[in-house]
Amino acid sequence: MQNLLDDLTALLQAEQAFISDGAILKNAVIEAALNMDARLLELLMQSDAIMAHFFTEVAGALVFDKVKFQDFVSNKAFLPDSYTAFKNRIGLTDGKGDYLSQSRDVVLAWPYKDCVLEGGMTKEDRGRNEVFWNMTLAPDDITRLFEPKVLTGWERWDAEAVADGKAKLVGEVSEDDNLLIKGNNLLALHSLKARYAGKVKLIYIDPPYNTGNDGFRYNDRFNHSAWMTFMRNRLEVAKELLSRDGTVFVNLDDGEAHYCKVLMDEVFGRDNFIGNIVWEKKFSPQNDAQYISDNHDHILLFARDRASWSPNPLPLSDSQKSNYKNEDDDPRGAWTSADYTCSQSKSARPNLYYPIINPNTGKEIWPSETRVWGYDPEAHKRHVEEGVIWWGKNGNNSKPRLKKFLTSEDATVVPKTIFAHSEVGSTQESRRELNALGLLGQFETSKPERLLQRIVYIASKPGDLVLDFFSGSGTTPSVAMKMDRRWLAVEQMDYVLDLPVSRLKKVIEGEQGGISKAVEWQGGGSFVYAELAASNSAFACRIEAAPDMAVLQIIHADMQATGYLRYDVDLSAFNTDDFPALPLDDAKRVLIDCLDANHLYVNLGSLGDADFDISDEDTRATRSFYGLDQ
Repeated sequence: MQNLLDDLTALLQAEQAFISDGAILKNAVIEAALNMDARLLELLMQSDAIMAHFFTEVAGALVFDKVKFQDFVSNKAFLPDSYTAFKNRIGLTDGKGDYLSQSRDVVLAWPYKDCVLEGGMTKEDRGRNEVFWNMTLAPDDITRLFEPKVLTGWERWDAEAVADGKAKLVGEVSEDDNLLIKGNNLLALHSLKARYAGKVKLIYIDPPYNTGNDGFRYNDRFNHSAWMTFMRNRLEVAKELLSRDGTVFVNLDDGEAHYCKVLMDEVFGRDNFIGNIVWEKKFSPQNDAQYISDNHDHILLFARDRASWSPNPLPLSDSQKSNYKNEDDDPRGAWTSADYTCSQSKSARPNLYYPIINPNTGKEIWPSETRVWGYDPEAHKRHVEEGVIWWGKNGNNSKPRLKKFLTSEDATVVPKTIFAHSEVGSTQESRRELNALGLLGQFETSKPERLLQRIVYIASKPGDLVLDFFSGSGTTPSVAMKMDRRWLAVEQMDYVLDLPVSRLKKVIEGEQGGISKAVEWQGGGSFVYAELAASNSAFACRIEAAPDMAVLQIIHADMQATGYLRYDVDLSAFNTDDFPALPLDDAKRVLIDCLDANHLYVNLGSLGDADFDISDEDTRATRSFYGLDQ
């Protein structure tokens, strides 16, 4: 049987439609067999052993036993694929599955696209077969999976609590509270949606880059298909959290940024794409680079509704301020001048095509018919009265210019898509920041505070709500607190207490690293900490970490005693010799599949269930968070 399986696996590698990342796509093969697909039959007939097993000669013709073949392919030895109905390879397709050459509508298709990736990321040292819940086959599971969850372990940290080294009880959760949640970020986002849908002004995320070879503390070894599903699930709910004038910034490298751009076109709408910011994360060449030195990251910027959003202009840098002079000794101080025309034509804007009188020469000055004045006659009259028209040092320039003073609101600049390291910092700077806080060894890929300062400044105002659901080292909430923004952060790694919580306590104490001096931060503020209440997710973590079959069998016994199992699982099968004979990874997958998705975490509807033993304090804070009557 194994030889037959090896032969079939080798044959199917020749047809792209039946493989993904080197793995056999079981459902695609079964579908092709049931449809008597000629490509599949031709492949199968290349092996005498396979022909002898699945073909029967009748009256001189070969008859394919597709039922027998289906049973064989469904054997546990085949690696499970996504249970997906989408195309079995990466490609640009329309919604019907036709390729780009056949349609003008473009979406991104990949294996597992119609699935939900729960995406637990609790191990750094090994990859994991992520947990998928399929929308087509199990919509009820997904609906329950996304229900709001109970939150436990509530703590309030302010200056007094940090000084005492003891958290305060939370009790009531207010609109002004900053919130850090530990737990799976997909499920945390759906819980946050119950309270914050349509209220978040800015989302910044720095997700796993999917490189497989960097120091990410997340599971940064997804295959491409899994990563795409992982991102889509989170971006879809993130969109629901954004306000109409909100924006999302996604920080990636070259590995996935371009795929993510097309994915975000689909989720947010291509018309809502604002720009691709290039951040110069390194400023020295990598002399050990194999091909070309990688010195930048991409930051994809999308608006919830582009028509409702405009960026905050940036204050001038010191070098830009040096361009301001006072050539005419104007008592209002230093100034620079700007072009008085715009890029519109006479036919498009006839009201901006009119004569201007140079008071020094008496001449009538007309703009070009292809580049008219930038201001209408009323605005020009006001400029003359305000004395902000500049005709040059000798008063006889061919065109006027508009004076802009250093002390005015006009002394700003529109944000550019290039973020230079000299302006927003580098990865080297971020390492120094963590080192100064005594936190460097715990996280190697944090972002500099100046980078987040630039993003927060562009896309929000004091009092606005900022969200980061890959909080990592806590840079985003730290900067948000220093810049007087409210914030939400989610982190599911176990270092949440040692890194972001510790860092935020130092921010409350008034640490002077990062942007503290630039924004005159002296400490203060507060935040609330809580965790998603775990149920079956605790079993999933134990299963994933099990080193051998003996441990898995202990876990299986515990699951039967205290776990929430799917109603359709036949537990009698575990009493046979089949389960212990499974390869370890297959056995893990079987146990994971037995867990009821409805009980990965404790749903809000089970808040009063005695089986979960939720404390009175946690019950009170959870009810307050969701706005439920006490």
